[in-house]
Amino acid sequence: MTMTAEKIQGFNPAQYEIINMMSCLQDESDYAELKSLLVKFLDSRLQVALDGLYASGDLSDEKLQSLSKRHLRTPYRTH
Repeated sequence: MTMTAEKIQGFNPAQYEIINMMSCLQDESDYAELKSLLVKFLDSRLQVALDGLYASGDLSDEKLQSLSKRHLRTPYRTH
């Protein structure tokens, strides 16, 4: 299936490139390898962001403990 210009509107350049790469995947192992690479990439970005929060004092072990005890989910409406 080819992506038409109408279908890709709203994608940023990175999303567009990933979609183009998907057409080169030959089998499930290719998909699994690409997924693993993307997860490692995002994990490294998240780790850098968390390290920055810890270094700035905006996040600490105590704050994480406090957050773990809070109920932060949006309540469901009952009709």
